Parts: sequence; C-alpha cells; structure tokens
Amino acid sequence: MNKIEKIRKYLKEYNIDGILINSSTNKFYIGNLFSSSGYVFITKDKQYIIADFRYFEEVKRKSDLFDVILMDKNRRYFDIINDICRNQNIKEIGFEGSEVSFDSYKSMSNKLNVTLKSVDLSTLRKEKDEDEIKYIKKACEIVDATFYHIIDFIKVGMSEMQVENEIVRFIKELGGQKESFDTIVASGLRGALPHGKASEKIIEYGDFVTFDFGAKYNNYCSDITRTICMGTTNKELEKIYNIVKKANEECIKVLKSGMTTGEIDKVARDIISSYGYGDNFGHNLGHGVGIMVHEYPALAPESNEVLKEGMVVTIEPGIYVPELGGVRIEDDVFITQDGCMRLTTSTKDLIVVN
Repeated sequence: MNKIEKIRKYLKEYNIDGILINSSTNKFYIGNLFSSSGYVFITKDKQYIIADFRYFEEVKRKSDLFDVILMDKNRRYFDIINDICRNQNIKEIGFEGSEVSFDSYKSMSNKLNVTLKSVDLSTLRKEKDEDEIKYIKKACEIVDATFYHIIDFIKVGMSEMQVENEIVRFIKELGGQKESFDTIVASGLRGALPHGKASEKIIEYGDFVTFDFGAKYNNYCSDITRTICMGTTNKELEKIYNIVKKANEECIKVLKSGMTTGEIDKVARDIISSYGYGDNFGHNLGHGVGIMVHEYPALAPESNEVLKEGMVVTIEPGIYVPELGGVRIEDDVFITQDGCMRLTTSTKDLIVVN
C-alpha cells in the first residue's frame, strides 16, 4: 500500500471526503514537502500540494503524483481548498487536530466552507517501507561510527559539552544532516539523570559516562545510547551495567511481530526488578523511530499496541541511582515476522577508557 492509499483508508474510517495534512512531518511523508508552510490535501479521487513560491518548483520536481498548486497573496490556501471542495462537492474534511492550535482551528473554521473533523494520524508512519529503512540504516551507521570515534576522542578533564560538540561535528562530517535531538552526555553523578543534557561538568577519572545521541539522514532519524567508564570501574555501577545489558539483549532476543508493547516492556522491567532496581527504571522501554525521533508506538508498561513487521523501535532499558550514577543502553531495531534486526551495531561490552 502506498502512502496516499494509507491516507484514503482514514477517509473511510472517519467517513469524510478529504484530509488536510497540517504537520511538517506528514507533509514530508506524503508529499515531499518538509515545511511549516503549505498543505497536502487528499480527497477520494485526487491529491494536491499547496505551496508558496519558496517550495513550489522543488515540490513539482519531487512529487509527480500530486497536482501542485501555487499559493500567493492573491489566492491563499483557503481559497484553493474551497475551490477544490466546491468542484468535487466535498462537504466534510479532516485535519490533524493534535497539530493545530486553537487559534489556527478558529481561523480554518471561519475561512473554509466545509465541516471540519479532527483526525488522529499518529499511526500513519508506523510501518516503514524499503526506502525508509534504507535511510534509517544509514543514520544508524553514522551514529555507530560516531560512537567509536568518541571512544578515541574522550579524555578525563574534558567537559561534557566538549564531547557533545565533537559528536555533533562528527555526525555532520559523516554526512548526517544534523543530530536528531539535543545530545545527552551525562557523567558521574549526572548519570542518574535520564535526560542529562551535556553541561560544563568536567569528566573525571572513574566516571561512568552515558551518551545518548542520534543522526538525521534524508530527514530520517537514528537514536543510540551507550555508557562507558573512564579509567576504573565502580563495582555497583559495573553490576548495574551488566543488568541493563542483559535486559537490552533479552528484549532483542525475544522481540517479534505480534507481541504487544506492554509485553516487551515487561521483559526488561522484570529482569531489572529481579535484581532490586525496579524503582530505578522509571521510563518506557522505548519508542518508534522515523521522521521524528519519537514516533508511534510507545513501548510502555500495560500498553496493548501490537508490534508489527516493518516497525522500527528503540530498546533502551536503564537504571538510575541518585548519588551514584546511571546506565542506559539503547539500540534501534527493525521488527521482522520472526524476530527483529539490530540497526545500531556498536558493541555493548563495557568499555573502559584509559
């Protein structure tokens, strides 16, 4: 099923005549329009991209399945949509309610001569096609190579921000557009902060250091976390490291199409809890990855979303102990019919940097 057909399934599900795509991510996914400006409009029989002069020529070249219409000050997007709706006798259209502010909704309601219905497109991008997997794999190759580079680069006495800057620089050197999200570098006691963004803290001898970073390639994301040790190991943190590694590897071993998100989260949570650290694993096991670094589905406790072949998700168990530090190990995996395939292949053995 192609991407336009996916949208037309929502027309039947919501019993509407068209869908106006508002979000930058879905405009890119459906019509190669990656912009906060412009719209993609899908009806039962036709599909349109409405773009201003900045994107018009580029979109025309990239989106040959669409009628591409120029929007300007003399013919605004609502004029174009009203004309389409009048010509096709369209009475009710959907829009991405979660992506539209209240003020924008009021403006749409006043300017469009149709009934509006909020539609949920959160599951639209859940299963990836061959091209998407290719781009995500490349983004994963970039972060794997970056991790090995950082092992050689990092030294006691550097600040976390120095390490972050080198991660971002090297991602771009390898052909990544940019990082997928703000890079996390959390050392020593700051390792107990699951989202400890890089600070001016100096990395010290004996620190465990957690890196969580990602790369974008052709607008598709990767997301990896590794934890290393500087110089010498702390026995409790080494024990925690091995527990987290076991949870990560066991999840990847059993993960397959047909499992629910809650079931796979429970695999990791049970392992960590069996060692007495259940209260120190406070976040979901993982999430989908694609155009956005956090996409559907959420691998959350007590969630019953069914995992399907073609999804890309993260497996990222962690243990965080205040006044001690923390460990997280994260991989991106591609779900197949019989199991899953790691897309991030960096070693998960505990590395001690001397």
